[in-house]
Amino acid sequence: MKVAEPVRAGTAAEIPDWAGPSPDRPGLGACLARLDDAIDAARSLGLPTADAEAVRAEAAERLRFPADTYLLALVGGTGVGKSSLLNALAGQPVSEASARRPTTSAPVAWVPHASRDEVAGLLDWLEVRPEDVRDHDEPALAGVAILDLPDLDSIERSHRERVEAVLPRVDAVVWVTDPEKYHDAVLHDEFLRRWVPRLDRQAVVLNKVDRLAPDDAERIRRDLERDLAGDRAGSARRPRVLLAAAAPPARPEPAASRRPDVSELRAWLTEQVEAKAVVRARIGASIGAAVAALAEAAGVDPSIRANAILDAADRRKAIDRATDEVLRVVDLPSLERQAVAATRARARARGAGPAGAVTSLLYRLSGRERRVADPAGFLARWRDRGSLAPATETVRAALTEPLRRAAPGTRAVVAGSTQPERLEEGLAAAIDRAVALRGRDAPTSRVWPFIGLLQTVATLMMAFATVWVVLWVFIKFPVDSVQVPVLGVVPIPFLLLAGALLGGYLVARLLGLHAGWVGRRWAGRLRADVRAGVEREVESSAFADLDRLESARRVLWSTARATASACAPH
Repeated sequence: MKVAEPVRAGTAAEIPDWAGPSPDRPGLGACLARLDDAIDAARSLGLPTADAEAVRAEAAERLRFPADTYLLALVGGTGVGKSSLLNALAGQPVSEASARRPTTSAPVAWVPHASRDEVAGLLDWLEVRPEDVRDHDEPALAGVAILDLPDLDSIERSHRERVEAVLPRVDAVVWVTDPEKYHDAVLHDEFLRRWVPRLDRQAVVLNKVDRLAPDDAERIRRDLERDLAGDRAGSARRPRVLLAAAAPPARPEPAASRRPDVSELRAWLTEQVEAKAVVRARIGASIGAAVAALAEAAGVDPSIRANAILDAADRRKAIDRATDEVLRVVDLPSLERQAVAATRARARARGAGPAGAVTSLLYRLSGRERRVADPAGFLARWRDRGSLAPATETVRAALTEPLRRAAPGTRAVVAGSTQPERLEEGLAAAIDRAVALRGRDAPTSRVWPFIGLLQTVATLMMAFATVWVVLWVFIKFPVDSVQVPVLGVVPIPFLLLAGALLGGYLVARLLGLHAGWVGRRWAGRLRADVRAGVEREVESSAFADLDRLESARRVLWSTARATASACAPH
C-alpha cells in the first residue's frame, strides 16, 4: 500500500486553495493551528491527546487529496442491508448481499467513472483494493463516492477494526439500521455517540420498512430522532432519519412487493451539496469535536466564562499566610538589629577616631562583627532558623477543595503542582532571590568624617593632658591651677584631661545617635524591600505550577470557543 508522506498540520503552504479562508469562514489552516494549541495545552494538563493527534494527522492527510468528490461510507450491523442499499442505488449488483451472515469483509467502492482516477489515491489511502472498486455514470451522483463497509458488529473482530480504521478518513456517513436493530447499543453507544459530533454530512437510514405498516415505520423514525436528539451532537449535525426498503426478502414474495425503494436516500444524496464543502465541513467538525473533547476532559466549558482552579480571594489569603510563615523564618526584627549594628560599625570605622579604627579592627578579627553586624550574611543563613514546611502546607491546604472539584483527568497534575518537595524547593529559591543583598552595603554619611576629626582632636587632647599630668605628678613639673566651683582648686592638666574625656564621650554619643538614626532608616528600607521581595517571590513561585495549568486551561477555553464558532459547521 502506498503511504503518504507525513504532513505538519496547519502550515499555510500545505493547505489547498479550496480549504483556505474566505470572507465568510476561516481557513482550515487556522482551525488546525487551533487544534495544535489545544493539544499542547492538554499535554500541559496531563490529558491524553492521542485521539486529537489522530484527528490532526487524518485531517492533514485528507488535505493532500483532491476534494471534487467526497467519500461517503455505509455503516451498519450484520444483516441490516447495507449492500442491498448500495445495489438498489446502483440498480444492479455492486456489493454481495446476504441477510444471514456478514458478507462484506472488505470495503467495496462505487465511484463516478469520471472521477475514478481522481479518487484512486483516496481509495488507496483507505486500503480499498482495486478489484473492489466499481464505477458508474449517474450524473446526479457525480460528486460522491460510496463505500460499503464491513459490519460493525460482525463476529469477525477484524471487520469492526476495519470500520473503525476507515471512519476517521471518510467525509460523510450513512448509518444503516433496520426495525430489529435500530435500538442496538453497539450502534448508538459505541459509534453514534462518538462519531455524530465529528461529522457534518450524515444520515440514518431505517431499512426494511417494507416489512412494517406505514404508521409503524413513522413511529420508529420518530423514536430514532428522539434517540439522536439525546446524543451529544448539537441539532445542527443531528443526522436526518430516512426510510428505505432495499433488503433482500426473507421469503419469496410477489415481484411488486420486492421492488426496492431508496427514494429518500437518493434525494438526500442528490441534494445540491458541493463536494469541497462536504470535505471542508467534515474536517472542521472533526477539529471542533476533538478540541471540545479536550476542553471537556479539562473541565472547561467554552459556553461560559472559565473559572480559575483556585479562587482569587482564597489565593490571596494563601499567599499572605505563606508569606507570613516565610518572614517568620527570615526573622525581620533580627535583620533590623543587624542592619543598625552594621551601620554603627561602619560609622565607628569612619567617625570614632584612632580608637574607633582599632576597635573596628578588633571586631572584624574576632568575628563579632560578622555575627551581629552582617545583615547580608544573616539573611543568607535563613535556613538555619527554621523550616518552610508551614508555608508549603499553607499553599497545599488552599488547593484541597479545588483539587476535589477539578476534572478527573487533571487531578494528578493539579496535585503534583503542590508536592511539598517541589513547593519547598521553589519557595527556597524565591527566598534566596528576595534576600540577596548584593550591592547593599551599610550606608555612610558625610557627617561621620567631621565627627571623626573631632574625636581625633579629643583623643590628642586626652593624650596631651595625660602626659602633662604624668609630668606634674612624677617630675613636679610646675603647672597653674584653676578655681572650680565645688571642687575648689584644680590643676589645669587635670581640667584639660577631664574636658577631653567629656568631649570624646559627647562626640562618641553624637556619632552613635547619628549612626543609629541612619541605620534605622536603612534597616526600615531593607526590611520593607525584603518583605516586598518575599511577597513577590512567594506569589510567583508558590503557585507557579498552578499558574501554568491555569494558562493551559485558558488556552483550551479560548481555543474551544473559537473553534466552535469558526471551524465547526453550523
